[in-house]
Amino acid sequence: MTARPMTGNSDPRARRARQALIEAFESKVVDHGLEEMTVSALCRAAGVTRSTFYQHFASPDELALESLGALFDHLRDADIVLRSAGSKVTPAEASRHAIAGIVGLVGGHRTLYARLLGPTAPPRLRTAVTTAFAEHSVEPLTRMSVRPAGVDPRTVADYLAGGVLAVLGSWLANPDDSARTADHVVEEILLCLPAWLMGAHDRSS
Repeated sequence: MTARPMTGNSDPRARRARQALIEAFESKVVDHGLEEMTVSALCRAAGVTRSTFYQHFASPDELALESLGALFDHLRDADIVLRSAGSKVTPAEASRHAIAGIVGLVGGHRTLYARLLGPTAPPRLRTAVTTAFAEHSVEPLTRMSVRPAGVDPRTVADYLAGGVLAVLGSWLANPDDSARTADHVVEEILLCLPAWLMGAHDRSS
């Protein structure tokens, strides 16, 4: 995610304007999707000027990535939970906790994430999230002592990121499938994880 100059601005007015734009974007995405998203429409909904918009974001695409900030943060924190040094929980328990957190976050804002990550979402957004997920996973995977010889951490990270997000995307695409609950999706993902990953130990533990 590319930071704009105003990202870290401590001016309360700037922070309020930025938050208003994010909220306007998310409301419009939920109601209308991304097809007709324009800077003018976002500015009207947020009550700000076009110049204010461009102080914070280069384009609606960048604003879309900003609205995925909670998911980016959760992916990063989930990796910390999953592979933290000295953890008293088993790798399987940590994996369940991490995956359940991601599924819970997405499920709690299902319509929004369906627009941003589902099958009809712009490929650029799915690519950005997949890349972020993979990048956060490489370092902890590198430290795992039971990773099979010849298995490249980056390859595993790409596989996990693509797989987890593909499952989430298919779940988001079928909101009327009442049998496929969040808990069911968590189990589906866990069953797909490599056995060595579920029983791995961190070199630093």
